[in-house]
Amino acid sequence: GNVVRIVEFPPDKERNYGNQAEVFRQYGADRAHDAKARHPGFHKTQSVDYAILLEGEIWALMDVGETLMKPGDVLIQRGTNHAWANRSTAPARVLFVLNGAALL
Repeated sequence: GNVVRIVEFPPDKERNYGNQAEVFRQYGADRAHDAKARHPGFHKTQSVDYAILLEGEIWALMDVGETLMKPGDVLIQRGTNHAWANRSTAPARVLFVLNGAALL
């Protein structure tokens, strides 16, 4: 199926990463979280995702490398391990469109 949601990411200095496994469970993605990754928010899902930055700045972190996104930027992910870091002092708002996909 498809899911559309807008997520507001507070600045990292204000963000409580707490129990990320529980956060992903609440989204119905209990197996998405990667507790051994380099960032506490790393996860991957069985989907093709579109992330459109609406407001602020956010870093898209991947297994290798990272990219700064600014308003209007679009990132397309195909089941990749990733996390989001807001290194600014203002919230960032991202529109996500997640499309369920079969494993390759």
